[in-house]
Amino acid sequence: MSRPSGSRGKVTAVVGAQYGSEGKGAIVAHLAHDYGIHVRTGGPNAGHTFYAGGKTHVMQSVPCGWINPLADVYIGRGALVEPAKLAEELDHIEAFMPGARARVRVDAFAGVISEAHYAEEGGIKGDIHKRFGSTGKGVGASRRDRMSRLIENFTFMHEIAQEFGFEDLIVEDTAAEIYSGAIDGYDVLLEGAQGSGLSLIHGTWPYVTSNDTNAASLAADAGMPPQWVSDVILVARTMPIRVAGNSGPLHDETDWDSLSCRLGRSVTEKTTVTKLTRRIGSWDPSLFDKSVRLNGATQVALTFLDYLGDGSDYGVRSMHKLSQSTLDF
Repeated sequence: MSRPSGSRGKVTAVVGAQYGSEGKGAIVAHLAHDYGIHVRTGGPNAGHTFYAGGKTHVMQSVPCGWINPLADVYIGRGALVEPAKLAEELDHIEAFMPGARARVRVDAFAGVISEAHYAEEGGIKGDIHKRFGSTGKGVGASRRDRMSRLIENFTFMHEIAQEFGFEDLIVEDTAAEIYSGAIDGYDVLLEGAQGSGLSLIHGTWPYVTSNDTNAASLAADAGMPPQWVSDVILVARTMPIRVAGNSGPLHDETDWDSLSCRLGRSVTEKTTVTKLTRRIGSWDPSLFDKSVRLNGATQVALTFLDYLGDGSDYGVRSMHKLSQSTLDF
């Protein structure tokens, strides 16, 4: 862990302001060295990407904060894990940074996405993707079985740890360890998944994910007292996206050809999980204001500034060199 301050550590939540893919992974990696404890809950239906050491790192389970060699990283009790994907990520981080795996902790009672859950939803070929734009990774089916208390259909991480070689990662109660770390002065970062607009409760139902995605739920899923979350960093794109297909309303939707023409360079984006081309819209002030209100945002990380105007801010790395139109925005 990074050296504690001597008083109780602060707890920061990083939350997406829109429909996911706002660049949370890059923001968390940028902040990684400021926090001794990183926590991720959610599920592998959200991929967080960042670049370091000349390589691309795509995380669907392990917190991006592993890039800090002094940080402990936790997959909390509220998480759902796809075992094969977790094994793949562990191999990746260990190859890039030997010893990184030893800093990963997984709650014994985090849930498992089984092959049956995935088969039920069917990925991008399944009915749930066609109806709601879901990734179809089995996350919703797994959460349903946990809520239904179907013992025969739902498995916890401690039950499959030996099968997948995860015994060294399992912690009986990650919330207790994270709590103790904060008491001892270590700062904690809660890494949110997806975005506020995809909240099951506050989003554009039925085109939403299967849980709440806001800061209060991050604290609950990690087992942190909600009043300890003193900072909420809202990550917002200048041009929000939604996943491909019938994925719900999108303010002033455009297309990649039109955007490329305006910017004078070819741009397109595919989702980390489904690999399908994203839908893209324009800045939605009402959605942003709602996200600020729901999360009590204390800071905003604004991404994709290069999509504004004529794209002249592409590659700019200092505030004073930004165009006037971007500064006005």
